[in-house]
Amino acid sequence: MPSLFSARNVVLAAVAACALAIGAAALERRAAGVDADALVAAAISMANAPADRAAAMETFMRPMVTNYPIVILIAIAIGWVGLTTIFFLVLKLVEAGLTWGTVYAATVYAALAQAAARLILTVALSAGRQPTATEVVQGTFAAALSADSAPWLLALGRSLDALTILYLMVFAAVLGASGRSKASDGALAMAIGITFLLWVVVRVGWAAAFGS
Repeated sequence: MPSLFSARNVVLAAVAACALAIGAAALERRAAGVDADALVAAAISMANAPADRAAAMETFMRPMVTNYPIVILIAIAIGWVGLTTIFFLVLKLVEAGLTWGTVYAATVYAALAQAAARLILTVALSAGRQPTATEVVQGTFAAALSADSAPWLLALGRSLDALTILYLMVFAAVLGASGRSKASDGALAMAIGITFLLWVVVRVGWAAAFGS
């Protein structure tokens, strides 16, 4: 599948993934019927911050909440580079022989599939009920998680939800279909799976210890 890894197709997939991610976020806000004030208030309430800290949080968070498309794009850019680098180093340990660019392309296509699924789930779920401001802030609506759950349970749920599993499946499938790996499909899947499980342990442990 050489054309799948051409620079043009990867860029187009990246643009589409970003557009879908922003579209899903916009749809959540519209379905919830909340403005920036409500979202900032929900974030401060979740943090249980004292009055003096709440004022500082509001000053810091309001521009981020208002300009959420820019925040999403920055988070995506950092996240894709970070994930690609982590998986590239792990796959290097199993001597997969994959370049950073190939792993990055798989990251982009997996993100595209995840963003499309998230948008579809958001449309389907919002037709049944209205998301709350807390769910919009936490990102738990499309993941079908209760916003009242314990922080560690929310972290576990966000790590093991259908969107994340879809991401990993597409990521592994694209790498396997590239024809560039010296490792077997089983070795690739195992390396990706072990890395993911370690990330889940760290994420859940952090949430249990610090409540976020």
